[in-house]
Amino acid sequence: MIELLQEIRVLDWLREVQVVARSLDADAKHPPDEPRLERLKAAVASLNSAPKASRPPVGNEEYARQWQEYLDGKLDSMGARAVRNLCWHPETATNDTFQYYLKRENHNLSFFALQGLVRSCHACWSPELAVGSVVKAVRRYLEEYEGRNRLLAKWKPSSSMLLGPDGAERFGDAMMIESAPVKAFCQTWGIADESPYVQTAVTHAAEKSRQGMDRVRRLRDYLVDQLLPWQRWSPGQFKEEVRNTVLHPSTQDEPVREVLSRFVLQDPRLGDPRLPLHQGNWAGIPDAKAKVVEWLSQFDIVFFFDHVLPTRGKDPHGRKQFWLRYVKRVIRSRPLLNWDDRIRLETILRANRQEGRDFGRIDGHTSAFLLDFGKFVVVEFSASGNACYVYYESEFKKIVPDFWTRATLPVDGLKKKMSSLTKSKKMSSLAMQFPSDWDGVHREGWQVDASQLLSVHGVRPS
Repeated sequence: MIELLQEIRVLDWLREVQVVARSLDADAKHPPDEPRLERLKAAVASLNSAPKASRPPVGNEEYARQWQEYLDGKLDSMGARAVRNLCWHPETATNDTFQYYLKRENHNLSFFALQGLVRSCHACWSPELAVGSVVKAVRRYLEEYEGRNRLLAKWKPSSSMLLGPDGAERFGDAMMIESAPVKAFCQTWGIADESPYVQTAVTHAAEKSRQGMDRVRRLRDYLVDQLLPWQRWSPGQFKEEVRNTVLHPSTQDEPVREVLSRFVLQDPRLGDPRLPLHQGNWAGIPDAKAKVVEWLSQFDIVFFFDHVLPTRGKDPHGRKQFWLRYVKRVIRSRPLLNWDDRIRLETILRANRQEGRDFGRIDGHTSAFLLDFGKFVVVEFSASGNACYVYYESEFKKIVPDFWTRATLPVDGLKKKMSSLTKSKKMSSLAMQFPSDWDGVHREGWQVDASQLLSVHGVRPS
């Protein structure tokens, strides 16, 4: 089959070369004018151009009505034009009765009609149709085609991919091997990218890419850059693909988490699941939402203690590792940067803002970090000499009504002398109700007291 296709292509190219040769010979005798030069350029360019698919006909509903009248016995026969156009009408073309009519009447299918039959099969593609008699009949027509149409000549040796029982999956494999954009790959093959056939192919390619995305960077990039962003996903299918990707075991690999986090933050169909504006985008996939929140919280913790602390990555009190133990319990988190830190970290911040990450603002000489556990909120500071503050959620809302505010927060407002869970004479007696002796100071052994405080409020490391 492949050799036959190559022969057909060579013959087509030779014909084109003959045309070019005749033009060159004429031009040698008579200098060509500008329009003729343009035509010559077009002829040369066409030698390597992809074959184009025919445009679907318009007005097929009238022919579908005639077909129904034929079935009802109101018409004795169907005209050749009607039959040719009905090959492009998916509901009719994939009907057993219509296929029987084509066989019985021994219609000599033109390239236009045959392209339409293939397109109709793709438009109605399903596992049942793929193994049924209709697809088998159309595949037989394609394999028996002896015409000169370039697109059908390309399709013919690939009939098992275009019309085989696992044809859509094969198409997805071919697309994945080339790492080709879906639309561009479909245009190369002259098929419609909105069909269920292509939907099946892209779903298959996405699953195959997921399986190897932690080992093969090309597959990871193809999944995140081409397949998941595909705009032909239905809302439900898109969410299912996102869920399958986020919850895949390969996301234990940090580079995979990073590219997926960047994708969900930048895709307008998703966005940061912690922000009220994007809550609806994550409806129906709560497990994937929780996992992404975990990733984003982990990023915030690492970013704050690796970049914002004046010690430049050194964490003398071990706060980063302590809070990372609780990252799965965090509902939302947010670094708050003062002016000096925003200037110092501008390059890093610019790159992260482009990825859709959020950073708040705070005045004063220290930056801060918020960890919301639902029942209470933890406030840590970057500069030394500042204790950790832990507030009931209701009390924290009085201090910061809008967790995602764009306004600059006053540093003193986050150091209220009342309503903190930590045990201190300056603060409320809430912690007195529980067996905890932590006053928020990061002295030696503070992790034990802090763990006890979190534990009595139902938050344990996971």
